[in-house]
Amino acid sequence: MRSSRMRAAESPAAVITDGTDVLPQEVQRDVDLVAELVAADFAGPRWQRTADELYAYAFKPLLSAMRRTDKLTALCKASATPLWMSDEDRTTLYRSAPDREYLAIVTISVAMQTVPQLLRNGGYDPMRNRGKDGRPTRLTTFFYGRCGLVFPRVLQAWRAEQTDRFLRHAVKMSDGALLHALGQDSPEPIPEGVADLCDTLTGMINQLKPRHRAVWLLTVDGLSQSEIAEVLDIKVGDVENARYAFRSKVREARRGGKLAVPPQIRAEWARAKTKKAEA
Repeated sequence: MRSSRMRAAESPAAVITDGTDVLPQEVQRDVDLVAELVAADFAGPRWQRTADELYAYAFKPLLSAMRRTDKLTALCKASATPLWMSDEDRTTLYRSAPDREYLAIVTISVAMQTVPQLLRNGGYDPMRNRGKDGRPTRLTTFFYGRCGLVFPRVLQAWRAEQTDRFLRHAVKMSDGALLHALGQDSPEPIPEGVADLCDTLTGMINQLKPRHRAVWLLTVDGLSQSEIAEVLDIKVGDVENARYAFRSKVREARRGGKLAVPPQIRAEWARAKTKKAEA
């Protein structure tokens, strides 16, 4: 009498792994591959090819997930580290391809480091770990899931590096910086309204997050948008967004009566506007 294993082997759709569990052929090949890799102690060209295939499989989906909060949340839901993203994080991941690519590369590298030990310990169990459709999980899908487990930690480290980078340029604005930028730091007495305006704006700038505060400090120092982008290693569009966000806060403060522009500054604006029109 022919064995059940032999009958299953003749089927184009499935094979048997232990006499009881039926796996699709492509999943069985993954199971066999894992056994080979463990036996070879994850050394040699077979492991290198497998690692390359896992990298190629995970890279584009990670890039796509980072642009969609719902996809990223679903990917990371089983992680021991909660996924937390600020509005600024979401905006950066949506707009910045270099940041997405960097995070994808680091995430895959960290996940790849954990794979050999996981596979040695039998961590890849396609019958127990099934996909959304209930089918046994492929090795590539298993690895992509590992990426979701480590991504929140990678994001935290990236955020800390970003913050540190901006903090180098985001010191507290000193009193008189805006007065100097407005040309109001002459030996003559400074009008009270001008001083009050500068104090209010300085306080508002100092309350900004490091990234936006760095942008405005460099703006007050006279740097152009492209120069600020180069110094902070961000896109010109990010500089524009930071400036726009703060200007919006200033407009709201003016409408709410929390910030008054004195006649001297209004007159200076009018002169600058006329001069620009005449140029």
